[in-house]
Amino acid sequence: MDRPQLELRQLYAFAVVAEELHFGRAALRLGTSQPPLSQQIKRLETFIGHTLLDRDTRAVRLTDSGATLLALARRLLDDAALGLAKTRQAGKGEAGVLNLGFTATTAIQILPVILGRLRARLPGIHVNLFELLPDALSEALESERIDAAIARELIADPKFAFLPLAKEPYVAVLPSGHRYAKGKGRLKLRDLAAENFVLFPRDRTSRNSDQIIAMCRAAGFSPRIQQEVPGWQTAVSFVGSGLGVSVLPACVSSFMLPQVVYRDIDTAITSTISLMRRAGEPSRLVQNVLKLAQDSAPPEAA
Repeated sequence: MDRPQLELRQLYAFAVVAEELHFGRAALRLGTSQPPLSQQIKRLETFIGHTLLDRDTRAVRLTDSGATLLALARRLLDDAALGLAKTRQAGKGEAGVLNLGFTATTAIQILPVILGRLRARLPGIHVNLFELLPDALSEALESERIDAAIARELIADPKFAFLPLAKEPYVAVLPSGHRYAKGKGRLKLRDLAAENFVLFPRDRTSRNSDQIIAMCRAAGFSPRIQQEVPGWQTAVSFVGSGLGVSVLPACVSSFMLPQVVYRDIDTAITSTISLMRRAGEPSRLVQNVLKLAQDSAPPEAA
């Protein structure tokens, strides 16, 4: 279907006349005089091919065609007003679509906070969420399938820029029947030297596993990895089944499994959550989300 060459100002002028049913009052509203307004309506009638307004010396009345066009004009003008408002919001980075990647481990605490702030402060932004492993996140970001990503222990890469959001301590994850499960105070990491560990596979984007291994080596031992798992909840479940122990950021303590105990450990090393974006990202929308994400970070944020 061909698009009609119809100007919005013509529809607006017609709508005002149709609402006033008086050319003089309509001209005042439009800031014009009556003769050019009458000519504008006549040109519109010629374009449509039907009379829109019956007029005589006493009254102006809508024809059936005029009533139909008035309903259409109101919808089109309302849509145009809404579209212009959204366009202005998009120009300021306050509207549009954000494709946000994340790892499952960031969805426990900080991601829900950021999403809540986005809905409250930037309701014009629609967020599409993609849960991926760290390597897949960097690939999706580089190929522009996502606009930003939230993950842990990210490795520096010149293709990306990083905004640290939060740091949290590590805890030991122990079976409830473990000999150190009921101890008090901070557990010495070296006390776990003889244990089997449940950890994660290494990848190119995140040094999460490398950091835990480095912590153990700093305590005087190399962890004996019994099982590698792709997710934290799986790791905690496997610990509960007696497969081994693990060391994970403290937010995993929200997994309240009766067969698992969490204990603080004696290390100053923390897990860093960061927001990753493409270097030199010009998008105002992404810049606004970065600022909001930084504002949403807890007090211990880096």
